Amino acid sequence: MSNNLLELINENITGDVISKLAEFLGESPKNTTSALSNAIPSVLAGLVNKSADSQGASTIFNLLSQGNHDGGMLGNLVSAFAGGEGTSKLLSTGASLLTSILGNKADGVANLVANASGISKTSSSSLLGLVMPVIFGVLGKTVKSQGITSAAGLASLLASQSGFLKNFLPAGLSSILGMVGTTNLGKNTAAPAANVPYVADESSDGFGSWLPWLLLPAILGLGWGLMKYFKAPQLTVPDTSIQQATAPAVPEVAVPAITVPEIPAPPPAVEAPVAAVPEVVAPTVAPIVEQVSAFFEKTLSSGFAIKGAKDGIENKLVGFLEDANSVVDKNTWFTMDGIVFDTGKATLKPESNEQLTNIAEIMKAFPAVKIKIGGYTDNTGNAKSNVKLSAARAKAVNNALVAASIDAARIEAEGFGSEHPVASNATEEGKQQNRRIDVRVTAK
Repeated sequence: MSNNLLELINENITGDVISKLAEFLGESPKNTTSALSNAIPSVLAGLVNKSADSQGASTIFNLLSQGNHDGGMLGNLVSAFAGGEGTSKLLSTGASLLTSILGNKADGVANLVANASGISKTSSSSLLGLVMPVIFGVLGKTVKSQGITSAAGLASLLASQSGFLKNFLPAGLSSILGMVGTTNLGKNTAAPAANVPYVADESSDGFGSWLPWLLLPAILGLGWGLMKYFKAPQLTVPDTSIQQATAPAVPEVAVPAITVPEIPAPPPAVEAPVAAVPEVVAPTVAPIVEQVSAFFEKTLSSGFAIKGAKDGIENKLVGFLEDANSVVDKNTWFTMDGIVFDTGKATLKPESNEQLTNIAEIMKAFPAVKIKIGGYTDNTGNAKSNVKLSAARAKAVNNALVAASIDAARIEAEGFGSEHPVASNATEEGKQQNRRIDVRVTAK
């Protein structure tokens, strides 16, 4: 089972569940969806924050154990939110959990969610209460499946959520919660070593650390030449590898693998040796970055402000959706020019998060929109492997959007391998353009 609690929770919040929640709250499905995208990460951040000390972790562990939160309710959320006595009981349970986790900060979080989504403060408070049993159900189910039997194990699980949450927290939450465990989101949660390419630390083990040793022979040779030029008396240096010169030629300095050239008097300028720089291998899929002379900024109907390149996917996609004359077809694709994967893998790099967030917010602002994600490679390597890799990458983008509270029913993903190239594979530049993720609108 995945350790990403936000993703696991969002998998249970389907379109039907959102419709029932909106009906119960008396809010629009659009605003309810926006409220959920702020409420769920906020509560998870509160859990991470509370578990940062042993007492808080013990409180959460006891709530899970005593409340029988094993995920059993997750299979019937539509009925649970349909109103009546069952929903009232659920709301009461959730309100109690909310107080236990957030205390007097719950009111501030409710205000934050209301302001960010456009629902009323009353609806926001009710929504927080209703999602608490869902969050605890997913948390309890995960704890059980992973065999976690202590508060310390639970604290470790919650601490690992920082990297998943950092791009989804609403502005202002940190000051409301007085965060401890999530103030440095992602800095203590490293990606698995297998997915992170090695990069030399130039400040310690790279060129900068051994540069002085490379310069030492040149400096010694320059000093010797200067003494010869100004007729300085020769000195006898005991126990060194430098032999006293008996001719105008500059003596050799015994330094492993480095030969110091003879320097005549007067000495010429001495150039420092240049260290060989390791070749940097470009990722298999890299964003196609072009020089842009203009940028755009647009505030969506949800209140979210998008900033990006004027010729980037965000501007093109919004323009297509707002244009009443644009027709949904099978040939209109938009390239995601800000998506980056680890080399040869389907692991999204952190620099992809900004564009993923923008696409998710566009879909939230246009709730009728459905999309298809297509993954593509160049023609290098095995065709079947390319199809498999492209499909995994398309699915990774799909999952990232679902984790951002987009209903999975609105997205489909497919890998096409090296099919449908947009450039010639005869050049590296063309291959780079063919390694891409595209998006097609299937409904608007």
